[in-house]
Amino acid sequence: MKNWKVFFKVLLGLILFFGGVFFFVDQRAEVMAASHLIQGSSQLWLAAGAVLSLSYIIVHGLVYTASFKALSYELSLPVAVKLFLKRNFVGVFLPAGGFTSIALFRNDTAKEEISRSTTDFASVIYTLVNLLSLLLLSIFVLFFWGVNNANGSFLLFLVGSIGLCVAITCCIVSFYRKKAIYRLTVRYFPSVQSFHQDLISRKLSIKPLILSLVWATVVELIGILHLYVSMLALHLEPSLEACLIVYTVATLFYCFSPFMKGVGIVEISMVVLLCRFGYTEQQAISISLLYRLFEFWVPLLIGGLSFFVQKDNILVRILPAIFLFVSGLLNIFSAIVPSFLSTKQHNILIFDESGFFRSNISFLLAGIVCIICSIFLVRGLRAAWYLSLIICLVLCTVSFIDGTGYAESISAFFVIVILLYSYRHYFVPNSKRFLSLKNTALTFFIPSAMLYGVIGFYLLDRTHFLMEGTTVSLIKTTFQAFVLLHAHAGDPQTLLGYHFIYSLNFLGVLCISVLIYHSLKPVFKPEDIAVDRKVELAQELLEKYGRSPVDYFKTYGDKSFYFNDSETGFIAYKMTMGFAVVLEGPVCENNRDIIIDLIQSFERYCRKQGLKVTYYRVDHAHLDLYQGLGKKYFLIGEEAIVDVSNFSLQGKKRKSLRNAVNNIERKGYHSQCYRAPLSEDFIKQLRVVSDNWLIDMKRSERVFSQGMFNEAKIRDSDVITLEDANGKILAFLNIIPNYAPKEATYDLIRKMDTAPGGNMDVLLLHFMEYCREEGYQMLNMGLAPLSGFDKKKGVIGTTIHFLYNKNKYFRNTRGLREFKEKYEPLWIQKYIVYSHDIDLLAVPLVINKIMRIKK
Repeated sequence: MKNWKVFFKVLLGLILFFGGVFFFVDQRAEVMAASHLIQGSSQLWLAAGAVLSLSYIIVHGLVYTASFKALSYELSLPVAVKLFLKRNFVGVFLPAGGFTSIALFRNDTAKEEISRSTTDFASVIYTLVNLLSLLLLSIFVLFFWGVNNANGSFLLFLVGSIGLCVAITCCIVSFYRKKAIYRLTVRYFPSVQSFHQDLISRKLSIKPLILSLVWATVVELIGILHLYVSMLALHLEPSLEACLIVYTVATLFYCFSPFMKGVGIVEISMVVLLCRFGYTEQQAISISLLYRLFEFWVPLLIGGLSFFVQKDNILVRILPAIFLFVSGLLNIFSAIVPSFLSTKQHNILIFDESGFFRSNISFLLAGIVCIICSIFLVRGLRAAWYLSLIICLVLCTVSFIDGTGYAESISAFFVIVILLYSYRHYFVPNSKRFLSLKNTALTFFIPSAMLYGVIGFYLLDRTHFLMEGTTVSLIKTTFQAFVLLHAHAGDPQTLLGYHFIYSLNFLGVLCISVLIYHSLKPVFKPEDIAVDRKVELAQELLEKYGRSPVDYFKTYGDKSFYFNDSETGFIAYKMTMGFAVVLEGPVCENNRDIIIDLIQSFERYCRKQGLKVTYYRVDHAHLDLYQGLGKKYFLIGEEAIVDVSNFSLQGKKRKSLRNAVNNIERKGYHSQCYRAPLSEDFIKQLRVVSDNWLIDMKRSERVFSQGMFNEAKIRDSDVITLEDANGKILAFLNIIPNYAPKEATYDLIRKMDTAPGGNMDVLLLHFMEYCREEGYQMLNMGLAPLSGFDKKKGVIGTTIHFLYNKNKYFRNTRGLREFKEKYEPLWIQKYIVYSHDIDLLAVPLVINKIMRIKK
């Protein structure tokens, strides 16, 4: 039933919306006339309307602050304004938007230590106060109209309306005091009882509540002024009576519309009522459109922008790229399909002797450049940022000077603001390739294209062109056609001549596009071989300062090293796709200032190289350090730590483990530990098991935070095996150094497809005995990916929690968690740490790539 109600509300809202669209399409002649009327509006009154729009937003914020104060909570005005803008924006797209959006955006108030329930309750007060102010205004307007148009039926209606208000007040009092209305409501809606208890327990303050109603009334007055100012801006005779009645009726439609805040029906009602007051259809449409711009569209636009106030917001980075990409597609489409071109198109200008020339080829070039810029904007290239800014400045300036295309000018200005706002995101340095093209095909392609042009003009000559046949003129004309400086270079006289010019144009577009792409594409400096060879120094620092279970892999051989100036600490990282991925964090003295200094030094180094930095498998205990550096983090899983000193196979909980061990022993299998160094024949047997496991699991070797089957590494490690009665190895794990105090860990744990069930448990139980013999207290069983997401913590956490538990594609990772859970480990959360939201989009691909073995 609830789904049907939502569907009905959405359907009704869409009918009203498309009804409004049909109305304006049917009245398109009047709409066109109204648009011309709006273009001649008074700039002074338009500015006044803009000021009122800002006042409208601020006063709504004041209503919110008073609503929270009624509950004895202080909410700052900036947060209140932001809360209103977001709710207003989202409420347009939700069924019954005002009430539906109450539960949204609690995080903004949570930062001011206001609970979720308080935010919800204050939002209810805010909504009800606004409805009450509208009701009071409606009664006033009704009385105002009745005084001027008094008759017996009106007086009867007025008395009835006052009686209805009194009845509603009595019902509210009865509900609050738990009288008849309360008992009747609870009988049919039991959940109301908790709301009433919350209402009573909070003890509302009357003065702030009255203040919220006063501010809500000011909102209504601003709305009436908006309508009045719209009339003045259009040089029309204003009518206060018309403003009062039209605003009240339109706002009632706005508030009680089931979907999209009455878009369509509000405009229709305003036009109909304004015509009743003597305005022409063109004037009525102009007034309604201008009023809705001030009252609805400006707050809606600012509400959309309010989502970008955080500079690290992913949309701040993506939106300019999307705009340029779409703009590029439209330009290319306009070039390919000339019939869609308007005579007023001016997205790019090509200079000619006669002034500015606009052509299909110029649109094609503009489209390609926009798409190239959009691609590199997402990657954070500084050169792409500069070029995009120049393109938008040209679009904005030309559109404004021509006096047409205000939409293009506004949208370009909007992107300019976002680009300037997010400047610090674009730090990848400019490429040096523009100055060194000797290694590219352009060094051959450009001269060949120029030669093609010169020979073509020479052979076609006066039969197809009106031009001089000198060598200088041929080269000049070829250059003009190649770089799009002349519309019809050489004055073509035949169809073949035009096609030849077009071929040179397209060659020019292709070369210029490749040149721009080549100049924008980042160049990462090669790894410093001298630094890569400092494995011995890194190993010495690791022995001195190592304290992590993954420190062993920092000198595994697949990573580069960054040392501080004093070479008392290092960072192990791997570079790919414009990212420097650090394994966990620095290896240095356990001093917060030294760690921060090393991280900041490394990030400055990466910034010069044009690399973004990501830290993989950071421990939860270290998050505060990275947060202090302005970093963000995302949970990737949990690490299982078993207390071997207290672990026992006794008890009901260990029955399955005991049965597995006993079953394997009865079948003649046994487990054994081999100490390093290992023999060549033994390593070959382990290789057979490893290869069989990779084939059976359909996997390839992975590195970075784990090891691969490396004979040299395996030879120097202790190994625990599971063997049959004939001594054939069926499963094994190899023990690696763990630099965490009193903690042991393993790297590879692999088996044959013929190994008996429970083989992994036998290996781990034997490993626990090994730990006790060697004096270890803890056993690190490694990471369980995607484990630890709480379905109560946000949309992302809820989604991953659901997929992890329900989706078959997560079966392997879920099974790994369940396997380790048998040993009742302590779970330690591990994170990816990154700088900007947009980095998180690429991180999964980056991590996957750095773990692959280069062949």
